[in-house]
Amino acid sequence: MRLSSVWLYEQLLKKYRIVGYAGLSGRDSYLRPYLCLNADGNERPGHVCVVPVASEREIRALTGTDLTRKSFPIFCLNEAVGGKDKTGPDNFSWAMKESRQGNTYVCIAANRKWNDHNKNREFDENTFAAAVLNDIQAVFDLCDEWEDAIISLLAGDAGIEKVLETSAGFLGNPLMVMGTDFSLIAEAGMEKLPERARLFAEDGVNVEYMNALMQDAEYQKIAQAEHTELYPGYISGYRTVNRNLFVNGRPTHRIVLTECANPVTPGCICILETLAGHLEYQLSREMPASMKGTLETIFQSVLTDRTADYVQVGRRLTAAGWGSEDEYLCLILQITYLNQKQLSTGAICHYIQKLLRDSVSFLYQDEVVSFFNLTRLGMDEEEVAAKLVYFIRDSYLKAGYSRTMRGHMNLRRQYVQARTALDVGSRKKPYLWIHYFDQVALPYIIEQATKRLPANMICHKGLLRLKEQDKKKHTEYMLTLKTYLDQHLNASQTAKELFIHRSTFLYRLEKIKEILHSDLEDAEDVFYLELSFRLLEQDEEKK
Repeated sequence: MRLSSVWLYEQLLKKYRIVGYAGLSGRDSYLRPYLCLNADGNERPGHVCVVPVASEREIRALTGTDLTRKSFPIFCLNEAVGGKDKTGPDNFSWAMKESRQGNTYVCIAANRKWNDHNKNREFDENTFAAAVLNDIQAVFDLCDEWEDAIISLLAGDAGIEKVLETSAGFLGNPLMVMGTDFSLIAEAGMEKLPERARLFAEDGVNVEYMNALMQDAEYQKIAQAEHTELYPGYISGYRTVNRNLFVNGRPTHRIVLTECANPVTPGCICILETLAGHLEYQLSREMPASMKGTLETIFQSVLTDRTADYVQVGRRLTAAGWGSEDEYLCLILQITYLNQKQLSTGAICHYIQKLLRDSVSFLYQDEVVSFFNLTRLGMDEEEVAAKLVYFIRDSYLKAGYSRTMRGHMNLRRQYVQARTALDVGSRKKPYLWIHYFDQVALPYIIEQATKRLPANMICHKGLLRLKEQDKKKHTEYMLTLKTYLDQHLNASQTAKELFIHRSTFLYRLEKIKEILHSDLEDAEDVFYLELSFRLLEQDEEKK
């Protein structure tokens, strides 16, 4: 495999004294090394070339030639043999100038430890260069063994988790592959991390951790990044290296390396990029994540096909274990713009299905729709809502619940109920996170009543006359009548509520009856008046 200059530099730094370098990168790549004894005749572009040199002056002469432009030279100096070292970093301050000119190279010198180890051998620049060459070959051998191992695992359909286990051991840090929707694909080495720092627990995604990431501006930049990105550790306490995995030209997954056991270095970029390439190929071979399960397919057809054969739907649900006598509940979650941007709907669906096993959740018309089989769960709607209340609040979602209904025939109507609860509830009480259909049923009826005609054209005619009377003569007939209706036609209680004498109220009531042309004894007439008040109130709210 090809290795980057910075990765090779990091490996050489473990054994040798680097006295100068320029232009190192984690995004370049070079092939196996060769010994370059004559810079004028045996260059191999794209390879690492090990060059024995006698002095700093000779290095200066070689920089800027085709050797440094087309390959990655490693200059081997023998300036530490006997006596005090004569070469130090200060001697190579000119390396920065070469870096700005685009040259890439490393200068290493034999240190006293190396010389002591090889004191019984005749030593010169060529001997030292040969030893460096062997060590670089060993680096390539180790990396090739790792890549061969993951290729064999993928070819044998061992799975991504096995690939991560091998790679986590090679890189010395935990690795994870997840969907961009915060669904876990595989992970390895997570035992090195404390539970608080793990994005995924045994019961699914850590919702608080996920929400913190989704709201962080730095993390949002990673969503569409084409290269490896380093994310700071101010949320979990550990830095992570993130690389999006692209399938069919769009980011569908992400590989994450967490810095805990070993420091993350620029050289990790080369290895992670290689691993990402293999994983992208594997993901493109696998079945698309959009393939739906049996239950989800059935419920999708119920919502999308208005002409669906409910007898056939019932048979399919019964075959899946969701019986015709079971009780069902529908929930709709309105996902925020942030959730859509981060594609977290998959994680939301996965969390609900993990928490409440006998349920199905899926994305439909930019909302998460969930159906619960209350009979199989052994729960009622209050218990289901209690299970999800903190998740909905902490995830900044808006929720609408249907009524509980029995059987398969009303599943689509339950969806409409939940949709209505979310729509009407969000408008009437936007400060609430969760809305129930029973709480919005009356406002919904009133809204439906005024869809074709305004409130003043369908309300009680006498009520309009009362309103006009109040406006002209500054009476309080409308307030008096509404209070009387609210108190269930109880005269004494109405007078008490209005802080007036009972005789005063009775006088007003007679005047109101004259204007209404009603004695307020007919139940339908009373109901019409009560409904009319609601219609006019809604009209005022709209204004």
